[in-house]
Amino acid sequence: MPSEVPTVAFQRLKKDYQRLLKEPVPYMKAAPLESNILEWRYIIIGAPKTPYEGGIYHGKLLFPKDFPFKPPAILMLTPSGRFQVITVNTRLCLSISDYHPDTWNPAWTVSTIITGLMSFMNDNQPTLGSLNSSESERRLLAKKSKAFNIKDKVFCTMFPEEAQEIRDDIQKMNQEELDSIKDEETAIRNRRRGDASRGVPRLSALLSNMMMIAGVAVLAFAVRYVVLAAINRLTNGEMRFYRLSFQTYLLVAGAFCSICTLAVIFNCGWEDNNNIALASTAHLSETFLFVSVLSSPNETERRQNVRETWFRLSAKGPSVFIAKFVVGTMGLDSEERKILEEENAKFGDLSFLKRHEEAYDKLAKKTLFSFQNAYDNFKFKFFLKTDADSFVRITPLIMNLKTVQHPMLYWGFLDGRAKPFRKGKWKEPEWNLCDRYLPYQLGGGYILSYELVRFLATNAPLFRIYKNEDVSVGAWLAGLDVKYVHDPRFDTEWTSRGCSNEYLITHKHTMQEMTQMYENLKTTGKLCAKEFHFCRRRLSYVYDFSKPPSECCTRVNGTNIP
Repeated sequence: MPSEVPTVAFQRLKKDYQRLLKEPVPYMKAAPLESNILEWRYIIIGAPKTPYEGGIYHGKLLFPKDFPFKPPAILMLTPSGRFQVITVNTRLCLSISDYHPDTWNPAWTVSTIITGLMSFMNDNQPTLGSLNSSESERRLLAKKSKAFNIKDKVFCTMFPEEAQEIRDDIQKMNQEELDSIKDEETAIRNRRRGDASRGVPRLSALLSNMMMIAGVAVLAFAVRYVVLAAINRLTNGEMRFYRLSFQTYLLVAGAFCSICTLAVIFNCGWEDNNNIALASTAHLSETFLFVSVLSSPNETERRQNVRETWFRLSAKGPSVFIAKFVVGTMGLDSEERKILEEENAKFGDLSFLKRHEEAYDKLAKKTLFSFQNAYDNFKFKFFLKTDADSFVRITPLIMNLKTVQHPMLYWGFLDGRAKPFRKGKWKEPEWNLCDRYLPYQLGGGYILSYELVRFLATNAPLFRIYKNEDVSVGAWLAGLDVKYVHDPRFDTEWTSRGCSNEYLITHKHTMQEMTQMYENLKTTGKLCAKEFHFCRRRLSYVYDFSKPPSECCTRVNGTNIP
């Protein structure tokens, strides 16, 4: 062990490296330099059906000496069109990097860090160190990435197999393929020139400003003229000044009003559609994340347990997140309604679904009503559906959401190979789309973008209702251009996989377990008193998007996957 590297950091990084060798993660590799274990190099292999397909992206991880208690700096070396390269020495601003030490979790491993980087890479959310290149530019850079990397001696030393594959590919490239790349470069350059020539301020804003300036100048001149004329006329004792100056003033004022009116009309004509859209939601309460906790009328103790545990984990106000317990009230007697109303008067966190009668086999309909309730009453960017027996680490969830957010986001623990239930309480007599469920996020907790909630809420009467609410949501969204994000940190299956300090949401817990996790976070900053490496109940997996859904989810990835 090098003398300048503390023992804790050395042992932890050594352990992470051994795990990566034993249990590799799809689409990435990482290793430390032989001369310095605090500096790692990684490669990300462009995933299929993305603008990065076929590309290899090389970067650095610079770990501090007090790792794992402080996060690493993350840099990208290969041009990708998504991140700035190290030639400008720009570290990436992510919730898993040294830009946000307040959201760093010491339990996160090297594989967790690079998995998070891959998720952000496939999104278009801007941050410090990111670029907003077109898809065609990113595809071109993916083709050029191999030739770029082969010039880097460290890349060739650290990743010899990939380097040799690149040499072989370059030798096989014919002149036609090289010419094709050059043609793409030329086309992109020409588009940039065209965009630059059009990169002027919007016409309406420009003309409006010019008209307003001209109007003010004319008015100022008129006032000056009138005042000077008044002094001159009164001095000479000529009373006819009044009529002349008044007429002049009216003429100039009329011209000024006309100019201002034209400016306002012209500008408003361009803004009309936006104003109409804004007016329709202006009265709604605004928040970044709306949390819908499905709850039954008789779960009073459960709701109080949630209020006393993970509801208290963030001091952020309603502009960041609003949480509501969603309860169906149809069929309740007057006494039951009174109890719920008194509870809501005390805490203000219940939303009543007056058209829904609670029943075990009506959860899909209740979920659909909850989308409508949120859409009708709140203005939000993202929506979290969860259950009263799920524990949510709200602060890291929101911080991570800001790195993966997408206008069509569907984020959770994704399953694509489940077979329909044909017997028991969850049997699906109406399911006849295919012999498997369509890919869906498991129901203990998942996040939807506002656009997806809007689609579900406004088209609710058209949907077929299935028995399983999470299966239903997956089917309803199947035909849309959805951004599926699979995240093993969502422990949201029908039973918990155990306890991991990396979990953002964990499902199916007793009130005693919820209280214990809350106390653990308060006293130690960690979710678990003992992680599942010692008592794992169920294996996890990384969803393989390169294979058919029926082959997506093999539970053989090892304990380094949460």
